[in-house]
Amino acid sequence: MNTQPQFDEGKSITISEQPLIDRRIFSSLLVVALIPVSCELFAQEPAEDLEVGLERLRKRDKLPGLIAGHFTLSGDEDLGVAGFRRAGADLRLRVDDPMHLGSCTKSMTATLLGILVDEGKMGFETTLGEVFHDDPKVTGSAWKDATMRQLMSHTSGAVPNPPWNQFAGPIEQAVSTRRNILHWLVERPRREKSVGQFEYSNLGYTILGHAIEKIRGHAWEEEMQRRLFEPLGMKSAGFGPPSKHVADAPWGHNMVFGLSVSTDADNPPALGPAGTVHASMQDWIKYLRVHLMTDPAKECGLPLTAKTLEELHRPIEGTEYAGGWVCGERTWAAGRILTHNGSNTHWYCVVFLAPEQGRGVIAASNIGLSSAQACDEALQLMIRRHEKGSE
Repeated sequence: MNTQPQFDEGKSITISEQPLIDRRIFSSLLVVALIPVSCELFAQEPAEDLEVGLERLRKRDKLPGLIAGHFTLSGDEDLGVAGFRRAGADLRLRVDDPMHLGSCTKSMTATLLGILVDEGKMGFETTLGEVFHDDPKVTGSAWKDATMRQLMSHTSGAVPNPPWNQFAGPIEQAVSTRRNILHWLVERPRREKSVGQFEYSNLGYTILGHAIEKIRGHAWEEEMQRRLFEPLGMKSAGFGPPSKHVADAPWGHNMVFGLSVSTDADNPPALGPAGTVHASMQDWIKYLRVHLMTDPAKECGLPLTAKTLEELHRPIEGTEYAGGWVCGERTWAAGRILTHNGSNTHWYCVVFLAPEQGRGVIAASNIGLSSAQACDEALQLMIRRHEKGSE
C-alpha cells in the first residue's frame, strides 16, 4: 500500500517493509510500503517504571526484545531495555546491543548527499544526466533530468522497487549491482504524470546512493563509514543484520503461528542506501542529534551547514516528506516533528524528533511489524516520563 502520509492528531506514519515475493520464513528479499500507526499522547496514565513498562509491552505482544529511549541535544539520555537477544536463548537484550535500523537509513543517505552539496560536489537540483554524464544509457534516457531532490523526496516518478531478486549480489558487488539497478531504471519510460507526486521508493534512494558513489569514487558503505560513522564516533554502526557481523549480537525474528522464530535474513546489500544500517541506540542517538542542531558544522564538526540542514528538513510542496524525514506537528513536541521508521520485516525501529524542544524519542525491537504497536506505546511511555516538570 502506498498512500500519502497524514498528520491529523492521533495519527502518524510507519515506513515498513513488505515481502517482494511470496514470503517464506527466511526470505531476504524485502521491500517497503507505507502504513499508518500512531505516536500521539492519549489519556494520561499513572507513571510507570521504565523497565516494568517495557517488559509489560514486550510480554503482551510476545516480542523477543524491546528498547526505548529519550534523549536531548544537550547530551541527556534515558534508555531502557526488556527481553532477549534471541528467542529460546537465555541471553538478555542489552541497551548497547546493535539493532537494525531499516529505512531510518534513508536520512543518513540524504545527510551524506547534503555534505557533498556543502562541499560543492553536487547540488540538490543536480540531475542524473549530470552525475552520469559519461554513461550514454543514462544521458540518452528520459531519466536524465531526474534530480537529486526528486530522488530524495520520493517525487522522481521511480517505482517503489525493482525486482530485487534480480539484484541480490553480495556486498562486495554492491556498487556494480547498483549500476545495474540504475540501468534497469533508465531502460524504462519515466512516468511523467508521477513526477512531482509522492511515491515512496527504495529504488530512488538506491539510485541516490549510487550517485554519491559516482561523485566520490567509493562505495556508499565506505562513504557512510568515513563521512558519518567515524566523525560521529558511531563505532557499532555497520550494514546488514548484526548477528551476521557482530559476535554476541541480537537476531531478527519473524512471528510464525504466534511464536518468535529467529533469522539473520535481510534486504539485498545493494538496497543499502534505502535501509541496511545497524547501530546501537547510543550510536544512533549520536547521529540523530545532528538533526536537532542548528548548525552541525559549528556544533559537532560535521561538514554540514545550517542552510543545507534546513533543506534536508524541508518537504517538497504538496508532500510531508523531506530528506529521509516525514515532517509534521505534534502537541507533545510543541510544534514541528521529524519522524521515520523502518523494518526489514525481521526488525523494527521508529524515531520522533522534536526540534523546538531539542529532544527525541526512539524505540526498536528485534522482530518486525508485530512490534509496531508496542514500540509506539513505548514512545508514549518515554514522552510521559519526560514531560516538562516531571524530570
